[in-house]
Amino acid sequence: MRRKLILVFLTAMTLSACGVKTSSIGESIKINLTENRLGYNYGQMLIPAISESRIITETYSDKIWDSYVDRENNITYRDNYLNDLKNYYKELVVLKKIITDNNISLTEPEKSRALKLSNIFYNETVLNSEEFKGVTLENCDDVFLDYFLISKGKQELIAKNVKEVSEGEARIMDFHVIEVSDYELANTLLEKLNAGENCVKLATLYSESDNILRSMEVDTEPENVKSVLTTLEDGGISPIITDKGKYMLFKCVKSYDEEATRKNKAKIKEQRESDYLLSLYNNFVKENPIDINEGEFDKVCKHAFDNFSGRDFFTLISEDENAGL
Repeated sequence: MRRKLILVFLTAMTLSACGVKTSSIGESIKINLTENRLGYNYGQMLIPAISESRIITETYSDKIWDSYVDRENNITYRDNYLNDLKNYYKELVVLKKIITDNNISLTEPEKSRALKLSNIFYNETVLNSEEFKGVTLENCDDVFLDYFLISKGKQELIAKNVKEVSEGEARIMDFHVIEVSDYELANTLLEKLNAGENCVKLATLYSESDNILRSMEVDTEPENVKSVLTTLEDGGISPIITDKGKYMLFKCVKSYDEEATRKNKAKIKEQRESDYLLSLYNNFVKENPIDINEGEFDKVCKHAFDNFSGRDFFTLISEDENAGL
């Protein structure tokens, strides 16, 4: 399921999405999709469900749905999708409640933008597709307003509570590495390196590891390794470093790999944000167990793969974010 609303994908839950089950973080986690005012009814749930399934079908063809993700347990991509779908609605309900409790709301211009997209979707897609029979303009308004609210709330909560990633934390350095088990050999190789001999040639001849060129996230290395490597400039040679019973020599190829560091910084940032949102979710559901209305969700399962005309929910949102509508 495309996670356009929420960064974190929660897999550790007991779910029964049309017969599919996954592992548990707490069997008391339940959400009533009709009686609970924070829940979603059939029309509201259908909009992202059928939108996302069409995108997947157009990307991979409809053969994807009957392919196996777990042949041993007879679980298909279709089963997995419906299981993800239930997780998705749970996440929406919980995050909406958390965001509201933190007094985050949409401004009038933000509401107007969401309702404008809702009207486009309703008039262009819902009214011209039999598959959306029973879906009202109010259903569309709710889904678009929630998208905008949860996107805004998530950003504000992350900005206040998630530490920024520093360049030092994300820094990637590139090295040629020689790794041997004999200390005397390591000393001899160090002398050769300092005399100007080619590190790659020596590593090819003597290193016990085939991993000669290494891009390293130096901040995660053991302190004795990190403290030496971070001082090296391009072309610099380390003293002998003992690590995991090996004697290692490093020649710095690039003391700051800008592109690799940028990607690593983004990766660390996304992981921190996901961990934070997951923590919020887990803390909430431990204290707020509620019941599920399987009937509403079963109806969504039956129609989640219907085809329809007009732009889907996620495409419409993406077009507006990129160019404005």
